[in-house]
Amino acid sequence: MSEYIICNLIPTYQEAPVSLELLSKQTTRMIALLKANPSEKKYIVLNKEDKDIQMCLEELEAIQEITLIEVKEKGGFVYGNKTAVEKMVHGEKPLPTGIGTNLPVYSLEELLALEEKTFFIGGNAKNKGKYTFNKTIKPRIILEQCGSLKEFKGMYFGYPMGKIINAGQLDEELVVTTDYIHIFDETDCILNELVKIAVRFGKESCGRCVYGYEGVTQINMILSDMAQKKGKSEDIELLMDLCNVMKTQALCDIGSSAATTVLTAFQNFKEEIEEHITKKNCKTAVCEKFVTYHILPDLCIGCTDCMDACEEEAILGKKKFIHVIDQEECTQCGKCVSACEEGAIVKAGAIKPKGPKKPIPCK
Repeated sequence: MSEYIICNLIPTYQEAPVSLELLSKQTTRMIALLKANPSEKKYIVLNKEDKDIQMCLEELEAIQEITLIEVKEKGGFVYGNKTAVEKMVHGEKPLPTGIGTNLPVYSLEELLALEEKTFFIGGNAKNKGKYTFNKTIKPRIILEQCGSLKEFKGMYFGYPMGKIINAGQLDEELVVTTDYIHIFDETDCILNELVKIAVRFGKESCGRCVYGYEGVTQINMILSDMAQKKGKSEDIELLMDLCNVMKTQALCDIGSSAATTVLTAFQNFKEEIEEHITKKNCKTAVCEKFVTYHILPDLCIGCTDCMDACEEEAILGKKKFIHVIDQEECTQCGKCVSACEEGAIVKAGAIKPKGPKKPIPCK
């Protein structure tokens, strides 16, 4: 018999509050299960300010056998770590000391022993929001339900899974343990998305171990260089070596999940990511340092609105002359695009539109 049991109601992802979504319908059952548990001490970890908690707060506070542990945070990866949650019971900060797989710390889903998994879907999904499926599932079934705004490219299974798959893996069965899934379509640059994911892991890392904190910091630096057109071929090997070590040496699952995310991204989208280094090209024209802006001569009316908007004075021209962007001076801020009511300014990746090298009279 365990000395204690903890039900953790703090979301791992604020945008995917699975336990809170289940709470209003399962409050009575949750309390019954905790009461029936033979453990001497019973705890619920929560944030009383969450509106879903407030609906049943009086009922929870009336149960004398259960101790409520209140935290200020709305959510975070650290609350997905059982050792961190256990620390709070002893009045300490929620800092991980390991994975804590066998600790009697449960999310509401785990406590209820549900056979299905609930998660939220975001990104470029056609139908975003909450879904419930079997825990073991083929990603294609998920995609068929949520859809993709444009042509599907990939799917990110967030912490603690840390897995990015491509279209060729939609029929590979997996066990979903994350509360959040992100859909990528053809307009997304995987490197750019990977940078965003790595930045979030950096913010979520507790800083307790070298590979969890410094490792994630190094991942951010290397990926950022690649996205800023500063990447080198040797950076890829360095990144792979770092992530393979992090998978086993990081103190908790936050560091290992970050490493797995990077490894699966490179495994399944290697060519697209490497092109940022080898060809200095972003296929989707998303990474700003790889993008150039151009004025289409057939649409330009020589109004000078874009010239007025450009703080770098990188646009050449005058009234009734087709304007030209000086690529050496352009900082890719994009203000000219917003200023042009004719839609004459576009951004381009490797393929550039044709236009005059210097201003010429409009037709």
